[in-house]
Amino acid sequence: MHFTKEGRPVSNQELLKIAHRYRQYGIFEVHDMGHKSAAGLEARRALEEKIKVRSAGWAIFRKGTYGVFLGKSVSGKEEIKKAIKEISEAGADFLKVVNSGIVSLRGEGSVTEGGFSLEELKIIHGEALEHNLEIRCHANSEMAIGDAISAGASSIEHGFFMSKENIDAMAEKGVAWTPTVYALQSLAPTLQDDERKYLDGVIDRHLSSIHYASSIGCRLRIGTDSGSKGVDHGPSFFDELALFRKAGLTLPQTVSSACMVAEEIERGNYLLVKKDFITTKEIEAVYQRGQRIGL
Repeated sequence: MHFTKEGRPVSNQELLKIAHRYRQYGIFEVHDMGHKSAAGLEARRALEEKIKVRSAGWAIFRKGTYGVFLGKSVSGKEEIKKAIKEISEAGADFLKVVNSGIVSLRGEGSVTEGGFSLEELKIIHGEALEHNLEIRCHANSEMAIGDAISAGASSIEHGFFMSKENIDAMAEKGVAWTPTVYALQSLAPTLQDDERKYLDGVIDRHLSSIHYASSIGCRLRIGTDSGSKGVDHGPSFFDELALFRKAGLTLPQTVSSACMVAEEIERGNYLLVKKDFITTKEIEAVYQRGQRIGL
């Protein structure tokens, strides 16, 4: 998620409203993926008694390409080192790296301009290690994802047009994946018929990749890009959960993707889900020990 509203920065009062919104939906920990205002770092301080916040502060992106609203532009080794040092000293919990553009509706597998070379990514990884920061990498397209995995990313954010080979490599190396299906699907009402048809195909392919990733043990995470245009804080989380179910994941697999491990679910430390998200039969199967479920 991002501590923004419809893509714009928010006030301290709005931060409180966002936190309240998450609590209403049973969400008590969020991971902020960066903004040029570094609002997530302020949110971590301001909301510490309401929800737990982990924040990238700013993302880094290659100068002149996609990512201007997300953080710090860099070009070359010295600028990379300087930016990562600044982000670390500001107290970021991890490093967000923008390694591609976003999904374009212009044709099969099309992604807008953005991202780093593999050599640059390896420099970024080395600097991140120096500052004890894991890398979470925004990446779309087989090449951008493959380079991020090779360079040591701990997770792939979005991951549209991911290949089977990408997923196999992620499973082997323990790289997590946050597919953010709903963030793209939310664009559908604004599109022309031909664009919507193309988008539906992209979503279907993404859901198929999620299913395969789950089947081979690749770690999946629920993420929504909440705060971007058309993606509301709170309810979009359940839209994403429903899309994981549409991808063929079981209820335990879906709930486990919500930043939980199986052992925590067994202990009863599980996500409170909406009643229309699951069936009575599934409740009995998963919560057979009589754990309470509610809003």
